[in-house]
Amino acid sequence: MADELSAKNAAQLATFVREEDLEDLEQLSKQLEDYAHKARQDGRIYLLQQYTMLMATVDPEIDRIKKRFKRENLAYLRKEEKRLKKEAKGKQGTTPEP
Repeated sequence: MADELSAKNAAQLATFVREEDLEDLEQLSKQLEDYAHKARQDGRIYLLQQYTMLMATVDPEIDRIKKRFKRENLAYLRKEEKRLKKEAKGKQGTTPEP
């Protein structure tokens, strides 16, 4: 049982993505695009193909991470809303009537 929990925790840590990671991926995508344009200008077809293939791998990952961040943010706000409602309801119930 403990092994299962530690394996789940390890999997969660492995999939944890920080804002800096997203920024680095976006920077990599921009660099690849610049390299692809340069390869096109130089007539280097093979390199153009390789850069295009790499961009096709990196760009969907960037989109996936952005969507994940939005989902996590929305979930956080919904939890906060629930917590605040519960807190406000608790305060109403404990207020003495005059």
